[in-house]
Amino acid sequence: MDFLHAIKFVYTQGIGFLRLAYEHSPYDLESFGIVLPKAKEYSKLADALLGPADSPRLQREFLALAEQREFSLDHLVMVNRHAKKLKKRGAAWKLRAELIAHEGSYKEVNAYGNRRVKEIQGEKPKGPGVKVSQANNGMRTMTVTDTQRRITDLMKTLDAIETTEQPRKKALLEAFWKHIDGGGGILKPEYRTVIAIGLDQSAQIIRGEGDESIIGASDGTTMTGAEIVNLAISGALGDKIYAGLFHPTAGPVNLYEARFASFKQRTLCKAENLVCPWPDCNVPADRCQVHHLDAHKNGGQTNPSNLSTLCAYHNGVNDDGAQGVRHEKSRGRMVRHRGKVKLLTPGGRLVGNTHDLGGMGALDLI
Repeated sequence: MDFLHAIKFVYTQGIGFLRLAYEHSPYDLESFGIVLPKAKEYSKLADALLGPADSPRLQREFLALAEQREFSLDHLVMVNRHAKKLKKRGAAWKLRAELIAHEGSYKEVNAYGNRRVKEIQGEKPKGPGVKVSQANNGMRTMTVTDTQRRITDLMKTLDAIETTEQPRKKALLEAFWKHIDGGGGILKPEYRTVIAIGLDQSAQIIRGEGDESIIGASDGTTMTGAEIVNLAISGALGDKIYAGLFHPTAGPVNLYEARFASFKQRTLCKAENLVCPWPDCNVPADRCQVHHLDAHKNGGQTNPSNLSTLCAYHNGVNDDGAQGVRHEKSRGRMVRHRGKVKLLTPGGRLVGNTHDLGGMGALDLI
């Protein structure tokens, strides 16, 4: 087989490749030479097309026809992109079957898919709600969607408050906080977020040299040592000061506190992993669940070295089967390796979270 025929063979085996992707994690695919973003895209596509379906008959017919017509991965990605926009039960698989059977080039099928989605969905107005982004370089973004009247009234209120000579968006921000502080105000609950500080950093802060120290917190943000001092002085850290003890290879060992120990194990978990430790996850520890690395149902003990934080989604997809027994579709399982919690992929790779806060937890400070 010459090189040209080899390329043609690979590009006409989209379903065959997805069967391979369904049996491996994206990190295993990366080891085959596929860049990680593409590997993740193919893994999600494999889950959507080969995993459990609400229309099994349509799924079987879709896969058989796609394999028979030798569609490429790009073609399958395009078809699925249109179908996943439909949320009604069975609707996505009906559209997948319709698009895979539609005669025409990639461009023609893509255009047809756009038309069909609009016809099926109709006009879909935005729903009200508030969306808050993850922290990035010390900044966060909040987006509010509501009726035009309520948002317009808020803008008029801010315009009436705003008096500064500066760009409009900055002036509106200042007016917004003036309105919040002068009206209903902001709730200030007792500060329960975990702040991970190494011994060297704590010594700097005590000496008043904390301006340059960047400290990670379990709410997904960072702060300087000086900011921590100001929080402590203002009472925002509460009246309970906790100190966690961590071993460089065994992980969290114990937590010492001034008064109560009711949050001991959860606090140790949050101090160790300030964000969910699953690779590429950015959910802060404050919103995570406590997870048994060795599942409790398999005899795993509830002690600090066997616990970790995991977001609700990754806690659900983590393979909790007995060691050596894999689910039909396993994404891997979290394990403790040389003290740190990492993902063990189905292919045997150990992968950590490379998020900025992923390297600022308690064990990274030892």
